[in-house]
Amino acid sequence: MNKKLLAKFKKALTQKKASITNKLNSKKVDEIEIETGGDEIDTATQSAEREMQFELGSIDKRIMQDIDNALAKIEKGVFGSCESCEKEIPQARLDALPWVRYCKECQEEAEKNLK
Repeated sequence: MNKKLLAKFKKALTQKKASITNKLNSKKVDEIEIETGGDEIDTATQSAEREMQFELGSIDKRIMQDIDNALAKIEKGVFGSCESCEKEIPQARLDALPWVRYCKECQEEAEKNLK
């Protein structure tokens, strides 16, 4: 992969990481501001909202790990290759998800094994 393309992916990864970091930090502020009290319905609604935010936060944290992994791969000079079969991941896939770890075929196989 040429240097210009690597720089493009590094910039996209860095921007996505900053975006997620800002989102996670704003969630922390929102959690501090949550009101306590109210009736059972209010409490149940707040609990459900916190649970949903927790799940979304977990996904964001996993993406952050994948982004850090992708940035490290750029530094090592191995960015863009599948971690399973080591074949080159198509650019269209990397354009959509620059932090992706596997080619489409290996990703599908991994997802089958999870079922």
